[in-house]
Amino acid sequence: MTINRLLLLAAGILVLSMQQALADNTVFIEDLPPLGQDADRTGAMIWLKPDLDRAYYTQVMIEPITIFISQDSKYKGLNADDLKALADGFIVALTETLEPEVPVLNKSGPGILYLRAALTNVKLAKKKKSILNYTPVGLVATAAADAAGLRISLQEAVLEIELLDSVSGERLGVIVDKSPKAAGEKMSWDAINATFVDYGERFKARMKEAVTK
Repeated sequence: MTINRLLLLAAGILVLSMQQALADNTVFIEDLPPLGQDADRTGAMIWLKPDLDRAYYTQVMIEPITIFISQDSKYKGLNADDLKALADGFIVALTETLEPEVPVLNKSGPGILYLRAALTNVKLAKKKKSILNYTPVGLVATAAADAAGLRISLQEAVLEIELLDSVSGERLGVIVDKSPKAAGEKMSWDAINATFVDYGERFKARMKEAVTK
C-alpha cells in the first residue's frame, strides 16, 4: 500500500471518528446506537435496525419538532409564534412530500412509523426589525417557516431524527445530520426544509420499493 493510500485511509478513519464523536453529543436521542456514514448524504450518520421490515410500515405519525438553542448562539430569542411557525412548516413540508403514497396520521397503530425530530446546536442571529415582520399580514403572506425566517437568521444546526414503532416504541432508525444543507449553500430555514423533504422522498421511495418486492 502506498503512502498516499495510507494517508487517505487514515484521514477517512479520522473523519468517521470525528463524526461519531459529534453524533454522540446529542441532547435529543438517548442511548445512541453505533452510527455509520450515510452513503447518500455527506456529513450525515445513520443507523437502521438490521432486520427492519420496510414493507410493514406504510403510514407515518409525526411528532412536532423540538428545537435546542446552542449556548454559543449569538441570539437565543425564539418566541412562541416563531416556534409554532417553524414546527408547523417542517411538518407541512414532510407531509406534502409523503402523501398521498404514505398517509400521515395522528394516532398510533400497526404498520405506523413514529417519527420524532429535533434541531440541536441551533445558532441564530437576529435580523433588522421590519414592520412587516410583526404584523398578521406578514405572517399570512409567507409560508410558516419563512415567517420566522423573516425575523431570525439560522447560522448553524444539527438535524436529529429517530424512527420508532408507534405501538411498541421499539427503535427502528436514527439519523444525525450535521450538514442539513446543499453543498455550497448557506444555512437557512429553507435548507432545513429541503433536508426534511429529501429524507421524506428517500423513505417513500424505499418503502414503495420494499412493498413491490
